[in-house]
Amino acid sequence: MAVVLPGHLKSTFKQVRSLIVKEKNFPEARRILAGVPDGELYAPYHVAMAAIARSESDAAVAMAHLEKALSLTPEDIRLLSRIGKLRLQEGNKVLAQEYASRALLQKPTKKSDVTALASFLQQLGDADNAAKILREAVLQNPNDTKLRRMLAIAQLQLGQLDECERNLNNCLRLDPKNHYSQILLGEILIAQGNKVRGLAVLRSADNDECPSKLKERLSIDAAECYIDLGEYSAAKDELTRVQSSNSPRFNYCWGKIQYQDKDYEFALSSLMSASKSTGPDGDSTDAPIVDPSSLTKEDQQSRCEQLIHDLAGKLEKLKTTGYGSSQSGVNQSTIFYDNDDEI
Repeated sequence: MAVVLPGHLKSTFKQVRSLIVKEKNFPEARRILAGVPDGELYAPYHVAMAAIARSESDAAVAMAHLEKALSLTPEDIRLLSRIGKLRLQEGNKVLAQEYASRALLQKPTKKSDVTALASFLQQLGDADNAAKILREAVLQNPNDTKLRRMLAIAQLQLGQLDECERNLNNCLRLDPKNHYSQILLGEILIAQGNKVRGLAVLRSADNDECPSKLKERLSIDAAECYIDLGEYSAAKDELTRVQSSNSPRFNYCWGKIQYQDKDYEFALSSLMSASKSTGPDGDSTDAPIVDPSSLTKEDQQSRCEQLIHDLAGKLEKLKTTGYGSSQSGVNQSTIFYDNDDEI
């Protein structure tokens, strides 16, 4: 049973959260926590200690603190979601599913609970339940762009492209300069076969205010589209705008361009690099890298064709399942959600 947090300690835990999330000053956060009377009686104390342990790469201690916090607040949806995410990262999907089921039983209505659980469910691959709780939340908060965007992502994962497009258009009516919604809408339009319009939407997001990480994604999206249109020179121009990237999609696009240029040795190197980073579920693989220069040109070409075929489906799946994590709202180094307000 959780002990009610005294009012005079709320400011202390807010200070600790700021030290951890904003300043990354973990030693000072630990020092302040050490001075909290009977700190172990309070769930926020254990959440903060878990964040500090994670910063020290001590996953076992971090998990112990989170489990203790959960024992004090067993109905905390955000806590169930973050522990579930960490279990999923460990590769324990069965246990992660148990946390998801426990969280769903609480029937979340608060926005911070809905977004935390929906993000976890999307990473778990349960887009159906994610869409369900997000749809209910949007009905209650029709002008909330974050909820609408998350619902659009769940609809995308479910293959509901028309509904996804409609929600993203609504997001842009509410916030016309939202780069993430613009890029996601462009991707949806391209996926629907409306490549010209999709490219135009992507271009509308390409301005000085667009965050650098999204610019990289935008350029790779545009390059993929240009390749599909057979405009390899334009695709190459897009990829050269990316300052530095070793993402599977980036290397895959370069591989297809180099293959088109009949530079099979270079193409094979790029495609093998993409394949190395893309296992059956989008994870890194330990497949051996063959030296392309040791192969005949015919063998290089044949291997390129096989990799292009094999990677196409894997990368599309990786791209779709990755939407949820890209909007997860959790900093894995601190285990705090951006909208946490308890500390």
